Amino acid sequence: MGYPFEPGSLTDTEGAPSLYDRYPAYGQAMEWLDEFVTQPHPRLGRPGAICPRLSPALRRNLVHLVAVRTGTGSLDEAVDTGHALAGLYQELFPDSESFRAGALLAFFPGLPPEAATEFIDDGHARLRMDFVARGLMIGEFHPLSTVTSVRNPDLEVMRCPVPMFAVRALTRHDVLFLDRPDTPPDQRTQYLKHLLHHLDGQLPAADLERIHASIAASEASP
Repeated sequence: MGYPFEPGSLTDTEGAPSLYDRYPAYGQAMEWLDEFVTQPHPRLGRPGAICPRLSPALRRNLVHLVAVRTGTGSLDEAVDTGHALAGLYQELFPDSESFRAGALLAFFPGLPPEAATEFIDDGHARLRMDFVARGLMIGEFHPLSTVTSVRNPDLEVMRCPVPMFAVRALTRHDVLFLDRPDTPPDQRTQYLKHLLHHLDGQLPAADLERIHASIAASEASP
């Protein structure tokens, strides 16, 4: 494990408590996962937890945490970090089963608070297409996030007590996030074609019909 990761910071959730003193963000994030992300919410708009796939991953000890060294917290640094995280995810979960089930949470203990919003949000915007092309999703979390649930625009589901990138594999449910009318047509087409490439055999007929219709509509847009 090399740059930009802090030596000795990579751990699974079973080992994370031993690093809470060194990396307080680990403890803050694990508490938030337990109290919010893995729980249902009355305003979510559907039954089940905020993130249904996280509890099974935690039970199987397939969630890893890592701390990342930062300098100025620039956008280029965020992008470089994201590319390193994608590579680390593939190293941690080399087989198809763990790749689909795992998660990697990255924290930035040296990131200046005033830089966190731009680093996380703008970094995510630059990284997302590359991640989807790899069969991955990257989530953007920080204390001032205004990103809301796809089912309730009043529920800010990405507001985390500490800045964090979260990496996981694409799932069929990501069509909800990638097939959005407010996404530029060319980007929407690319997202959906990547989704088909990685998940075509796992998608039900209704999803396939929706995706192909959206691609056709996007490609026909002026």
